[in-house]
Amino acid sequence: MNQPPTPLGLQETIAELIYVTRPLLHCLFGSFYSLTAFLVLSLGVWGQRSWKPWLLSAVLDISSLSLLSDLKDLNRRERAELRRRTILLLYYLLRSPFYDRYSEARILFLLRLLADYVPGLGFITRPLMDYLPAWQKIYFYNWG
Repeated sequence: MNQPPTPLGLQETIAELIYVTRPLLHCLFGSFYSLTAFLVLSLGVWGQRSWKPWLLSAVLDISSLSLLSDLKDLNRRERAELRRRTILLLYYLLRSPFYDRYSEARILFLLRLLADYVPGLGFITRPLMDYLPAWQKIYFYNWG
């Protein structure tokens, strides 16, 4: 079921260009902490808990999605890709520094509440509460 790609106008081409070049921009601005050189650079310039890489990434993702949101004639695969990109915005809740400052306490409170008041759910939520800090450091450090 290969459908031809939807023709892109200038606005949509810019949106895709923003999305595709995002990893390069992240590296340039020091938010790709997995690469040692950029880690040292970002720590020296802004610090590990800086909001600048987080904000840059969010602005790029939201700009790209908003430029693409007007398209009506997308095929099924293209609509699925836009949904996937929209859902990935939720990852910003799990990325530092937002996670460290706002999300962590609320997520742990919700999991603790579920573990204490919903029978049987503690078997899932308590280990999740134990692993969440490690997962956050491992999986949500690199901006998608």
